[in-house]
Amino acid sequence: MKPASTFLFAGGGTGGHLFPGIAIAAELRRRDPLAKMVFVGSTRSIEATIVAEQGLEHRMLSVESLPMLKRNPFRFLYRNWQACRAATRLLQELSPAAVIGLGGYASAPLVWAASRRRIPVVLIEQNVIPGRTTRWLSRYAQQVCVSFPETISQLTRARHATVTGNPVRAEIAALLDRSSVVSVVTTAEKIPAENSSTAPRELLILGGSQGADSLNAAVFAALPKLAAALSDWKIVHQTGPRDVEKARRVYEELGLTAEVAPFFHEMSALYRRASLVISRSGATTLAELACAGTAMVLLPYPFAADDHQRANAQVFLDQHAALIVKHVEPPQRTADQLEAALRALLDDPDRRIAMGRAATELAHPRAAEQIADVIAAVQG
Repeated sequence: MKPASTFLFAGGGTGGHLFPGIAIAAELRRRDPLAKMVFVGSTRSIEATIVAEQGLEHRMLSVESLPMLKRNPFRFLYRNWQACRAATRLLQELSPAAVIGLGGYASAPLVWAASRRRIPVVLIEQNVIPGRTTRWLSRYAQQVCVSFPETISQLTRARHATVTGNPVRAEIAALLDRSSVVSVVTTAEKIPAENSSTAPRELLILGGSQGADSLNAAVFAALPKLAAALSDWKIVHQTGPRDVEKARRVYEELGLTAEVAPFFHEMSALYRRASLVISRSGATTLAELACAGTAMVLLPYPFAADDHQRANAQVFLDQHAALIVKHVEPPQRTADQLEAALRALLDDPDRRIAMGRAATELAHPRAAEQIADVIAAVQG
């Protein structure tokens, strides 16, 4: 009997890198229930937590990010050399059928080591502007799966690149299941909630798995002028670990109904109920919001590498699925822009619904299946 296949997922650091891998792993396991899935990443605790919650195995490498090269070149070289040696030992131990690179610096040692051992490699690039790690590793991969057509021209060293979309977990994809080209589920199911006098509309605020201090600060500064407009809304705010108590205090002082947590684990229900979302523009969050068909106000992280979050947000702006608020100085100007964007949407359900429908045109609910097909193809 043929032994069960093992698949290694290289990368992590944030939920934005991990959740697409988790979606692919679920699809591979659906096809082969005996297949083994192992996530290999950095020593950041968020990785082990997220992967363990999915019942998956996690291995750590002592990898260092590129900024450490300038601060401490010896540490950068030594620890990444150690990580490459550990990656090679891991490949010898597990003999994977393929390695799936999820992006970010944590993916580099395992992908590089796999290419040297002629193990098939598939890379996943979530952003419009590919990361430095993806650009460097693309020469070693049999395929690069990208979320946006605009990305392909920027991968000049890639052997093959294909547009699959960014994979989302099954429960998120189920929010928008495109069974055929002409049959698209839109946000029409949200219309009764919009028009209901008993069910409060919900504003969902997402700071990412690690929080977003400047986004939270802009929200807190804009809220006092919006308190009246939000009086019949429920606010659900994922703050990250640092701003939980401050957020609860702000909402209590303003008399607003709010549910606050550092991190929400069950996102599908929150997306389904949300009438409007304030968020960063990480590619995985945008892929999930597109499936949810939700209007959004995006505040791209201003210090993202190559300003890739702005480029992600621009795609949704061009589709008329989002408004963009840029971080500017002084911070109060950002808060004023956020206030103006929210005022334009809070009392305009028709515009929110139209934006949500536009977002669904950017959704790829079957991306995990397409990437699993790619992985099967590169295995020969």
